Amino acid sequence: MSLSRRLLLATVVLLLPVGLSQCAAGKNALHDRELKTIDPAVWATSPQFSSQPPAFRGREGKKLGDEDSARLLAQGNLSLGFRDYQSSLLNYLEILKVQPERHDIRYRVGVIFLLNGQLEAAKHELARVLLKRPDMLEAHEALALVHLQEKNYSLAIEEFQTVLSKDSGRAKAHHFLGITYLSAGQTPRALASLETAVRLDPEQLMSYAVLGQVNLKLKKYPQAIEWLTKGLRLDPKNPKMNHHLGMALAALKRYPEALQAFLAAGDEAQALNNIGVHYYMEGRYDEAAKCFQKAIELRPTYYEEARINLHRALEKLYQTGDAG
Repeated sequence: MSLSRRLLLATVVLLLPVGLSQCAAGKNALHDRELKTIDPAVWATSPQFSSQPPAFRGREGKKLGDEDSARLLAQGNLSLGFRDYQSSLLNYLEILKVQPERHDIRYRVGVIFLLNGQLEAAKHELARVLLKRPDMLEAHEALALVHLQEKNYSLAIEEFQTVLSKDSGRAKAHHFLGITYLSAGQTPRALASLETAVRLDPEQLMSYAVLGQVNLKLKKYPQAIEWLTKGLRLDPKNPKMNHHLGMALAALKRYPEALQAFLAAGDEAQALNNIGVHYYMEGRYDEAAKCFQKAIELRPTYYEEARINLHRALEKLYQTGDAG
């Protein structure tokens, strides 16, 4: 799964209007359900796309009334809260059959299609929303994410800039604009947007993570450490941020601190192997071999990577004449 896809699955639901069911936070909350592909026929053949949609009739032949709409909306929101996108979509589509002017519902349908990777369907729905509600910033953001998924970065940037021209305080829009710039290879602009995101929202965890990762890639290790440390204050056990922090600290030869970060990112064997790699890269083959050997002792049955690294370190030791 691509980085942009993972980011979407992690955060795009946050673009939905507030007020959805909070049941998922309860003791009996369901686990996230596997994202299923929605049959395009469910969407393409649905009557809500005609200009004169027929009235929905239930099992008893009664026209869908206000109570039925409220029930379907509640069921759709509940399913969406549990990330059961298939069920939520079916409930929303029933509402749109008789209430096609419900742009708030159509927006949610568009986001569900986006989450399922049905980008043309998502664009169709979001375009219909924006035709009637050009001021709906959430729809602009969702459409920008569609363009990002399509790797149409210029259109994505344009949509995010449209949003920010009307509300410059939207931290998530700045974050996703930064992600889009990064995907487009415009790293300085990406960093500026991501820094704006955390300035507007100091709890914007993913922005800290990306800022740390980008600075690590650029070999700007002090900056990487700064951003990752700030992010870890919000989520101290985050394995990826701890791993990247360890990489940055090790690059500065701050090995004891790096080891602690690697330990927080995984188990002791992995941490020792990671430190050993940095010792090896520095030419400290004896220390590297000791780390690899200890990693193997901790995970003797399946740590093949440490075995390979140990063999290389011992070869270097013999070549340099430092082996005892």
